[in-house]
Amino acid sequence: MDRNSIIGLLLMFAILVGYAYLNQPSPEQLAEQKRYSDSMRVVNAALELAEKEAEIRERNAAAEQQNTPQDTQNLVETFGKVGTRFFGDEELITLKSPKLEITFSNKGGRIIKTRLPEFKRADTINNDLILFDEEHLEDYLVFFTEKKAFKTHEVFWELKKQTANSITYILPFDDKAYIESTYTLDSNAYGVDFSLQLVHMESYVSNNYPMSYFRKLEAPKQELKAETEREKSTIYFKYSNEKPDYIGETKYKTEILKAPVEWVSFKQQFFNTTIIYPKGFLKDSEIITEMPGNEVDHVKTFTAQLDLPYESRPIETYDMRFYFGPNHYNSLKKENIDLEGIIPLGWTVFRWVNQFLVIPTFHYLNKFTDNYGLIILILTIFIKILLFPLVYKSYLSTAKMKLLKPELDQIKEKANNDLSKTQMETMKLYKKAGVSPIGGCLPLMLQFPILIAMFSFFPASFELRQKSFLWAEDLSRYDSILDLGFNIPFYGDHVSLFTLLMTISTIIYTRMNNQLSAAGPQMKIISYMMPIMFLGFFNNYPAALSYYYFLANMITFLQQFIMKNFVDEEKLRQKINENKKKPVTLKKSGLQKRLEEFAKKRGIDPNTGKLKK
Repeated sequence: MDRNSIIGLLLMFAILVGYAYLNQPSPEQLAEQKRYSDSMRVVNAALELAEKEAEIRERNAAAEQQNTPQDTQNLVETFGKVGTRFFGDEELITLKSPKLEITFSNKGGRIIKTRLPEFKRADTINNDLILFDEEHLEDYLVFFTEKKAFKTHEVFWELKKQTANSITYILPFDDKAYIESTYTLDSNAYGVDFSLQLVHMESYVSNNYPMSYFRKLEAPKQELKAETEREKSTIYFKYSNEKPDYIGETKYKTEILKAPVEWVSFKQQFFNTTIIYPKGFLKDSEIITEMPGNEVDHVKTFTAQLDLPYESRPIETYDMRFYFGPNHYNSLKKENIDLEGIIPLGWTVFRWVNQFLVIPTFHYLNKFTDNYGLIILILTIFIKILLFPLVYKSYLSTAKMKLLKPELDQIKEKANNDLSKTQMETMKLYKKAGVSPIGGCLPLMLQFPILIAMFSFFPASFELRQKSFLWAEDLSRYDSILDLGFNIPFYGDHVSLFTLLMTISTIIYTRMNNQLSAAGPQMKIISYMMPIMFLGFFNNYPAALSYYYFLANMITFLQQFIMKNFVDEEKLRQKINENKKKPVTLKKSGLQKRLEEFAKKRGIDPNTGKLKK
């Protein structure tokens, strides 16, 4: 490996580290998060105690006096006939599809629980995956009457109609005015159509305040560690005619939306709950991310207050839709609303590589086998074959530089530390020999988009969740073979075997390249630092990523062996000698010409860099 190749690799590593660093929380953010967490624990403990005391008081009061006529009369005076519906008996109905199991309640005429029967929580194999339940969800339509705010989840609705995959509730306010909500499950997808209709509600809904759909969720932990899932969970949203945007994963903030939004998604590491309104929730809607009250069992608290347009027409209809399901690229893409944008596939170029090369290939291979270790192997071979022309060109450049090493040493010796002369003579030699000084570096840089694309793809790939291979119980997280019981800075508290294998193979690969290259002792020492840094850097990353890089190294060994036996160094030397015999005119770049003119004006010899006598 020559100097340029090493510089190229160091640049790639620097960008890789920089990319990961920029996506990690800063010490200030971590400190702020801890301060916020500590304060929230105190506040939530007090609130929890107050809530328990209030609940006891309410139960005692309810035992003594249940639904008194005076209570009902007060509510009727405030809200009209619908005031009688603040009291009733809750009835639950569950609808099922192959993808979803959803429980509805007549109290609020709403969804109170969603279960995904295909999946399990990561911490217990037999634990059902519940996206949310009534205990940790607030979900309702809120508007103002002339006297008070009315929240639809506080009253009991009538069941109007039920089929195998749909349910309709109605909430009458008087003989003509009512609100109707209909939910329809997709037959074999993760979507639920939601139609909300307000009929003759003009006299009840005040235009002085916005009508809002309110949703607050204390998102339950679905993966092994809440803190790891928390780092990859946030709220995404999409402005009309724009790409999806989001609140940073390490931020806890309130954001006022600056324009109408088509959808808002409560996104966790591998699952999400999304509310979709194609016509757009109004400008100045509000979204909030907070630490949950229970940090062990919950990831974050998400809140969205989404304003709806209301024009006091006899019939106002809002056709919305929910997505309750995995962050699976093809499933999200089927929604045709750019919802797949919630999957972090990297910046623009790297995202393109994933969208148009890696993901289609990965899903195509998945049609033939469910063994994801084998799929990654085939995918690695495919990518290495695709990149082989660049690898071969880099190998040839390295071999040529090795053959020119004795002449380059002679140039340095004759120049007697004159850098300008050394550079001039070196460029002449490269030109005569037909060798590009960036021939080894440029092909490596051209491979860089795929390198980073894979770095983004594997941690975000839902398909790898809870998929085992060899000793790795779950390819979507690290493959610990030994828990140390203590934490080593920059490394962690466990030993990831695939990361260890990747590091060893990278050291061997570096040694092979150093034997081939003309790099000096100092550059060779620097080249060994990178795989050592990889050992700590990748130890906490998904096993699939380290496994991919390990396979890539092993295939590279095979390619090196083939190229070494295929490339005839003697013929290469002859070709270089033939190139030297051809006349060469060394063209100066525009910058070089301007520098020489600048030097001449100031009496500096452009060849030596010294003042003329």
